[in-house]
Amino acid sequence: MKAFYALLHRSSIVDNYIWKMRLHIIMTLRKLIDGIFVDTDGTNGGNYGAIVLEDEVVMIDSGMIHTKSRQTREFLERETGLPILKLVFTHSHSDHVFGAQAFEPVSLISSAPTRKRCEENLKNEWKIENLKKNYAEVKDERPELWEALQTLSIRLPDVVFKTYIFLGNNEEISVKLLGGHTAGSSTIISHPHNVIFIGDLVFNGQFPYGGDPTCDPDRWIMALEEVLNLELETIIPGHGPVCGPEELEEYMLALMDLRANVEDATSSGITVEEFIREGLIPMEIATGAERFAELTLTHWFQFYG
Repeated sequence: MKAFYALLHRSSIVDNYIWKMRLHIIMTLRKLIDGIFVDTDGTNGGNYGAIVLEDEVVMIDSGMIHTKSRQTREFLERETGLPILKLVFTHSHSDHVFGAQAFEPVSLISSAPTRKRCEENLKNEWKIENLKKNYAEVKDERPELWEALQTLSIRLPDVVFKTYIFLGNNEEISVKLLGGHTAGSSTIISHPHNVIFIGDLVFNGQFPYGGDPTCDPDRWIMALEEVLNLELETIIPGHGPVCGPEELEEYMLALMDLRANVEDATSSGITVEEFIREGLIPMEIATGAERFAELTLTHWFQFYG
């Protein structure tokens, strides 16, 4: 009998080891520090992560491919032994919210402008037939995304805040609406960890997407100034690697330079194409400009013109 139980225990250890190795291979979520998990790999859309509280796990954004996000859920629940009860959206873009169904049943939390934008999207661009049409051209390049779209289910946030909300038994987490990247862009601070999830207010080391119709460059820069003044140790951006205050300040100054160049361009009458061709994008955020520059600058030219 003792031999049987020893074999059973050994089998359990092996099964657990195999399970962990399988997850290590197929997913990129990692422990940043005790109580904070992040995925900044970019293969599941925008960055997302989790804050571990005493009796629950709070997700921050969800990734884009719900089948991959399901693996994240399984890992977190097994690793922490705690349920995932809340999921906070930093903003409404699909690469941050389409993975949410992987965490059901869960309380979805967002700012009022983010909820409003999600409602608008569900009436048009987020209709499944429209999504399939829009993503059909990348189904061979991104098969996991295409397969996930076939079973995608989108639910609106059910807990909505106007300016800020606190989470945790001791209000360890504060969520605040700042706007900028989108009208609903919000930040999430885990105070015990001195960590902020800043969402797409930061594309660390990259040219940002600023083409959302509600994007306000002035408010965006003001939001970054506000966060910088908090002197937080760790900043988890919406895209790119985890950074600190120095990188945040560099990014903010680059956006300020970009804004100044756009304001000069609109007053002198040059086009977006000429702006790009003449190298008026600050070198600190020039990486990846070929992807977002035209969309971002078109909106910013309209905003300031």
